[in-house]
Amino acid sequence: MTLHKKTRSSRLPLAVTLIAAAFISSFLIATVSNKGSDYWVINDPISPGHQLSASDVSLAHFNLDSSGQFYMGDQVEPIGMIATRSMGTGEIIGSTDLTSAIDAMSTSAVPISVRSVDVATGLSIGEDVDIYWVLDTQNGEDSMDPILILGGVALLSYDDGGKNFGGDIGLSVAVEETQVLRLLSATTLGRLVVIRSHV
Repeated sequence: MTLHKKTRSSRLPLAVTLIAAAFISSFLIATVSNKGSDYWVINDPISPGHQLSASDVSLAHFNLDSSGQFYMGDQVEPIGMIATRSMGTGEIIGSTDLTSAIDAMSTSAVPISVRSVDVATGLSIGEDVDIYWVLDTQNGEDSMDPILILGGVALLSYDDGGKNFGGDIGLSVAVEETQVLRLLSATTLGRLVVIRSHV
């Protein structure tokens, strides 16, 4: 009888220790799993130049570790800011994906018409393009090297309706106001070639 009581009493500290260890481990697991921060994500697809409203964004919890510095956390208020590129549903907003409305005002949407053979294939809205000016030689004139008119401008719209007939393609690009005249002047003579900035 005495031996049975001793055995039961010696098991009691072990049982208490195991229960305490289970509680501590579950607390640590919960703490590690909740590590991270809240970041802004896109609710519905948006295009460059779109001004964000409250329905466009929401907060979601992510554990991005050191990568979190490249994304927009809950300490920043994105509502009212302007998108600088296309973003899809559920995409985390990067720190360079939005700009203030004041900065966006200095950018204009400029429409241009380009021959279908002078536009890189597979362009998509929101990507950056480079625009070159090319002067075709006639009657034995000296040739001129192509000139980069604008580099890394965002493609806002792309209408390739005339592509099948070998006609022109209508594009709209986001251009700083100080560069609008430079681009439009290049359309008066020669032709424009639109290529991808990064392949």
